[in-house]
Amino acid sequence: MVKSTLRYECSSNYTRHRSAMLDLHKRGYGKVSIEAYDSYYLGNPLGEPLIGLCFDGEKLVGQEDYILQNVACGGTTYKAALGINTLVDPQYRLFHGVFRKLAELTIDRMKPQADVLCAFANEESEKYYLKYFQWKVAAKVQVYKKITRRSGPNRECLLSFIRPGRLHKDLTLKKVDEFEPDILDPAIVQHLDNSDYLYFYKTSTFLNWKFLSNKRYDVTGYYILYEDKVKGYCATYNNGIEKKIVDIQIEDNNIKVFEKTISSLSYLARKEGMRRIVIYATPNCWYEKAIRRHLFIRRWDFDFITRTFNEKLPDAGWVIHIGDFDIF
Repeated sequence: MVKSTLRYECSSNYTRHRSAMLDLHKRGYGKVSIEAYDSYYLGNPLGEPLIGLCFDGEKLVGQEDYILQNVACGGTTYKAALGINTLVDPQYRLFHGVFRKLAELTIDRMKPQADVLCAFANEESEKYYLKYFQWKVAAKVQVYKKITRRSGPNRECLLSFIRPGRLHKDLTLKKVDEFEPDILDPAIVQHLDNSDYLYFYKTSTFLNWKFLSNKRYDVTGYYILYEDKVKGYCATYNNGIEKKIVDIQIEDNNIKVFEKTISSLSYLARKEGMRRIVIYATPNCWYEKAIRRHLFIRRWDFDFITRTFNEKLPDAGWVIHIGDFDIF
């Protein structure tokens, strides 16, 4: 096979390359979600995406893309970018080096713009990031589930009787169509000032873009009111079988408020006919012991990887939620 002369470029103009990106995805996977692509690349309040492109003539044969999504720790926010799509046309995966050249191109382009790059790579691509591009495994993200509705005579279903979840007089989950900056952002800033771990920092504007106005999913947002004061937020997604806690943040990492929130969400999941409630955690994160107390069972884990450019980025543990990337 004669190697083609391939052309590489970077762009922030998603609209211009949208049809070619969708066509490449379809060639690789046989189907494509237009809603998913648009939800990644359109309207991000932090700015336009970085799209690394590889062409054979006019045909798009590879892409490596990042969107802006900041992180924070100890009262400081850092510029970050999250890897979204890494795709190479099946006919160009061998002999051409497309994946490696795209990775080199996009990492070099992102270096002046970001303190850290983040990704949830599959097993095949992860080994290349770690070996050739100075990425590292920053956290093992653990997936926990709790049965909320019996579906058979097994141990997990029996556990649902022990701590089934309930509502609480001093805590309310107030459902909202959108998060209002004047109401929620003070709690978000308070959380930022008191966090001693790394996490994806989201303002109310970013939350509305990523979750509540996301046309791909029907995500429900709640203010967490404790003793009639807004203490944080959570967002959930029902897929017909389980209620997934897409994102949750509670002022000062108040465990009492967290456990009552989890108990209320478990109650809501059961009332809505969901079989289980799902949350993600990282080892030794501030709420890991609490979810174990509420009889969440670990299902599996996967790697969260990072490439750091700023030496001042804290070497702290990460807290990761489902909605920190697109897998919910």
